[in-house]
Amino acid sequence: MVGLKRCIVALLSVVYLTFHADAANNFCATAIDKQLCEKMVKGAPNWNQAITNAITEAQSELAKTSKSGNPNCQEAYKDTEDKLKESMETAKKGNEDGKLNFQLSAALTSLEDCTNALKDLKEDASAATTLNHGVEQAIRICLAVDTSKSSA
Repeated sequence: MVGLKRCIVALLSVVYLTFHADAANNFCATAIDKQLCEKMVKGAPNWNQAITNAITEAQSELAKTSKSGNPNCQEAYKDTEDKLKESMETAKKGNEDGKLNFQLSAALTSLEDCTNALKDLKEDASAATTLNHGVEQAIRICLAVDTSKSSA
């Protein structure tokens, strides 16, 4: 009888945790840096708010990076900024057309164009790679949050 009670208590605990889990954990299930993801979507009650928070953070990281970044990367930063703006517009419409993943991936590719441009110019790309890391991580978090909608 004691064993049965323990099983019931354990089962109820699992059910409770399943239905009352922190929403950020669900939004960040596929994120590589779960701690950063949870910080970026903190307080979001639903996917729309979580993705809006994440894209806003990515835009903020990009703004900081583009101010101090290599002048040869400005075009790549502008392209990344445009892609993030498009992503925000798509997210605000609830990603009804399913374009958000493509747009976020394009933003990430635009950012990588900076490093590639520096390598083509035979410049040291390590500083740009380090500088771009925060933006890259933020965009990857956006991709993880986007994925959480389709897996929900």
